[in-house]
Amino acid sequence: MKTTLLIDGDVIAYQSSFVAQANVQWKDELWTVHTDLALAKNWAIERFDMFKEKTGADAFIIALSDKNNYRRKLNPQYKANRRSKFAPIGLSPMREWMAEEYGIVQYPNLEADDVLAIMATDLTPDEKRIIVSIDKDFKSVPCTFYDFNRDEIHDVSVEDASRYHLMQTMAGDPVDGYKGIPGVGGVKANRLLDNEGATWATVMKAYKAAGLTEEEALMNAWMAYLIQYKEYDPVKQQLKYLWMPSEYSNEDKQRFSHIIQQVTGELNEDLSRPNPFDPLEAV
Repeated sequence: MKTTLLIDGDVIAYQSSFVAQANVQWKDELWTVHTDLALAKNWAIERFDMFKEKTGADAFIIALSDKNNYRRKLNPQYKANRRSKFAPIGLSPMREWMAEEYGIVQYPNLEADDVLAIMATDLTPDEKRIIVSIDKDFKSVPCTFYDFNRDEIHDVSVEDASRYHLMQTMAGDPVDGYKGIPGVGGVKANRLLDNEGATWATVMKAYKAAGLTEEEALMNAWMAYLIQYKEYDPVKQQLKYLWMPSEYSNEDKQRFSHIIQQVTGELNEDLSRPNPFDPLEAV
């Protein structure tokens, strides 16, 4: 059976350009920031080789995020706190190099995480696919996931993926700009799922106890959810629909169709966020 790695190119581009960057003091009050792209490229190549050796893979595919992100249509605060952060100066050149050297997969309005989740759930009988990243959110996808920072391989079942998604819906992720239920972190969310069942009813009970609405619960669920193959049209490269609780009837789903229709089908709006500060942008 062929094994293909699905590599998070966003992480590789950022980490490689970060390790290759250096601050140089020329004299007392003169500092500059430099990067060595050759060092960054070699770092990335070493990681690709290490990933293949670790997993016994035959090939790999690199995914990168599109500048537009459908989640910002639903929640303008999604990852908005990253706007002011400095980007390593080699970040854009490394993304361009990976695209030229290896080819990349990039879908309109989706993050690299979504692209990887789509490919990982589009299974064929004669191929094994392994997501390679450091993002814990892949525990919400039924897949094999190699966390290379921790050197851990996770085989995530459908049940475990669903549970993790429900946990994340309650706990939120302030770094990504969705807050979940105030006062509920991962530990408390898991305890609720243990005690009351890993179901949407448990999530809704916790939201209502905090004075929050069903729409707020769904919004957090949509922010936490990574798009899978069944929800995406690979020909038109468009979202077909958003995740909804399996317990919902068609009538339940219809109540939120006006929100879902904002991001499914053709979506040509500029949903990009301002780039992190780039000292070379004006040069």
